[in-house]
Amino acid sequence: MFMNFLHSTYCNAAIFAGIIFVFMGYFIRRYPPKSIKSWYGYRSALASRSPEMWQAANQHAAYISRRIGIILIPTGLACALFFDSQTDWFWYITVGAVVTGAMYMVGYTEWQLQQIEPESPEDNDNL
Repeated sequence: MFMNFLHSTYCNAAIFAGIIFVFMGYFIRRYPPKSIKSWYGYRSALASRSPEMWQAANQHAAYISRRIGIILIPTGLACALFFDSQTDWFWYITVGAVVTGAMYMVGYTEWQLQQIEPESPEDNDNL
């Protein structure tokens, strides 16, 4: 029975990753990491510059993570209904959606952090 599920189209990356993205976004929103040294949270060089940047990064990443998960789950279900078996295109679409979602989350969060990053004193010397 378990092997039948593993080989069915309902066992796909988009559904599983979508559930993880929704859970991760909810968890980080509900229990935000207190400091940069926490064992979980959105980590990047830009997010680690200050506690304010850390909080903003985790807030944005949690928001986008939930939204991506809400998109991935129906995508995985649609692929499960559309495809009869786990073909190459099935894997390209389901895994590609997960990779695209993760890249979007990182890109959007980093872009948001760049928008709130304070100007450096060297930038004001050139005026």
